[in-house]
Order: sequence, then C-alpha cells, then structure tokens
Amino acid sequence: MLPAELMPAFDGVFPSLLVTASADGTPNVINLSRLWYIDASHIAAANQFLNKTRQNLAASPLALIKLSDPGTLQPWELGVSYIRAEQQGALFERIVRDIQTVSWMAGVAEPVQVIEVVIFRVLSVRKCQEESPRPLPSSETYGDLLAALAHQLDLNRLSYWAPSGESQGQTSRLLASRNVPNAGVEDAALEPMRRLAALVENEGGVIRMRNIRSQANYMGTAHAGAQRPAAPQAPTSFLGFPVVSSGRLIGLVCCEETGTQAASFDRLTDALLMQLSAELGEALASLAAADGSEPAVLFKQLIARIQLEQERSADPVFNALSPRERQVAAYAAKGHTNAEIAELLFISKRTVTTHVERIFQKLQVTSRAALTRCVMEHGLLLCDSDPPM
Repeated sequence: MLPAELMPAFDGVFPSLLVTASADGTPNVINLSRLWYIDASHIAAANQFLNKTRQNLAASPLALIKLSDPGTLQPWELGVSYIRAEQQGALFERIVRDIQTVSWMAGVAEPVQVIEVVIFRVLSVRKCQEESPRPLPSSETYGDLLAALAHQLDLNRLSYWAPSGESQGQTSRLLASRNVPNAGVEDAALEPMRRLAALVENEGGVIRMRNIRSQANYMGTAHAGAQRPAAPQAPTSFLGFPVVSSGRLIGLVCCEETGTQAASFDRLTDALLMQLSAELGEALASLAAADGSEPAVLFKQLIARIQLEQERSADPVFNALSPRERQVAAYAAKGHTNAEIAELLFISKRTVTTHVERIFQKLQVTSRAALTRCVMEHGLLLCDSDPPM
C-alpha cells in the first residue's frame, strides 16, 4: 500500500528510475519523466521506454522503481509487477491529456506521443532512510508536539525525552516538558518521568502504572509502621510510549496525572498509542528535513486523524467489511455503477456484483440509497477509493 507521504513524488518534479531484468537476469535501468498514481496498490507510466525495457517486462514482470519526494528529497523504492498495457480508456486519455497540457504550457510544439500506458501493481514500499540525512527537529518542535498531545488527548503533565542511545550520557535526556510543577526549579520534579522514560525504552512499548503513590505509601507503612502523606498534587498514575522512525527509537513520551485526572489515560488504547508512536516519529523526521513547516498544526491534524481512524476501526460496520468491500461500498455510495467500479479497481464486473451482494447482506440494506446512508453515517467515504485527477 502506498503511504500518503509518498504522494508528492508523483507530481513529476524529479524523474524516476525503472529497473528491469531480462530472462537471463541482465539488468537494465532507464529514467521515467513521471509516474501516475492510480490507487493505493497501482501506478502507471507512459510508454516512453526503449525496446529493451519493454522486452524485459514481457519476459519478467517484476521490476524496481526508485522515486523521490521533491520536498524532503527522501528516496523511496517500490517493488512492482507489470500487469498490462492499455492503448485506450479513461486512464490512457487522462495521461495523454496530462502530457499534452504540460507540453502546451511549456511551449513544446510537438508533445511526446504516448504509444500506450503501462500499469504496475505495487508489491512493496521501502523508504530509503539510509540515503537521507537525519537532522534533529528544533527544540520548539518538541514543545509543539507536547502541546498537541495535551490538547487532542486531554493530557496534563507531559515530557519528551531522547533515549539513552541518542544522548551523550547513559540516561534519557529531557528535550521538553509541559505543566510539570517545579520543572526547571527542582531536579526532583522530573525524576518520576525520567524513570518512566527508562522503563519505556527498556520495554519498547506502552507502559501504564496506576496508584503509584498509594502503593508506595502502603509499602512504607508496612515496613516503617507509619504512612508518609503524599503532596496533594503529587502524580499517582503514569503513562509512557515510544516514538519510532523507520524502526528506530528516537524519543519517549511520558505523562503523569493526579488521582482526579488519571481517568484520561483509560481513554487511550494501546493501539492508538502505538499508531502515534510510528506516525509521530515519521512526522518528526519529515519536519527536521523541511523548512517553513508549521509543526503545531501538523501534529494536531495527525493526532486527530489517528483518533478518527482508531474510532472507525472499532466500528462494527467498518469491521464487518473487508478492505476491498469498504472500497467498493465507498465507490457505490458516490454513484459509480458496477461497471465503472470494475474499471477503477481493475477487477471484473461479476466480482464487483458479488462484492455488492455481500455488502448488502453484511450491512443488512436492500438498496443503494440505504447503502449510501450507511456508508456516510459510518465514515466509509473516507476510505481511499478515488484516484486523484
């Protein structure tokens, strides 16, 4: 599946590489002026190939495409499989029109003739992290991240730490904090969250701890015979999760709450926090490489989207349908006929008809109007269905 962050690479700013191999394994590399996004699993190219590449695809359909994000210069590799070539139809006309428009705007008298459009299925996607620099975000960015987490997730006291592997010392290093009493005045104020950061780094996942002060006071009573009173605003519950970019731990988010506020942790599922772990890491990496971005807005939008996706994934109607059925349902709700859906999804009309019948059964609807209402009520129109025009 093609990630959303890869979409700018299809704007044609930089050429892409297409690597094919002959039947005996001899490689061949050519430049492609542009690739076209069809849907999350398919891309297309105009046939401007040399004969050798076309022969290679006929002999061995597997190929490698390398393209770059024009904003971040991040390289990506796509493992693809050649499906077929088209010389007519909606996709062919769209690509011809795009090429003619670019040629006309550039003042090219004779635009390149498109012989055919070649369609590939995307088999794998890899971000070539080893080929791109990894600058650190500015210190203000971490504060913006904590502010977004506080606002979107109703959290109070937070901190963000660099893991020990990212620090010059052997312990986690504080990069930002929010609403922690006496932070910056007393070293001990952040000590509980420093310990939590070490636990999160060691475990590599979500850490939840409840009623820590009560348990500590009880243990103190049992051993010393007298209970030590805790400060009224002392934290009682803790929550922490890692921040990961391309499989590498880059940060640790730690939260603490008093007894009256700890219920906010219960609303945050492990699935939501681990999705935040991965997507916040990629967002931090992209912000570090880009200039002029607005991290506060980006973080709020990202967290809101993840919340929506998690709510939607818990919806019984959403889960009743397979990913393909959700895609077909979204197209049907937008008014596409079965024949049009078949062409858009590269499947047969009979297969679409079968999907629609199963969708009707699972959602217990008897008409497309009822299906449209159900799709809209449960947010299925947000499924990635339409290719961009």
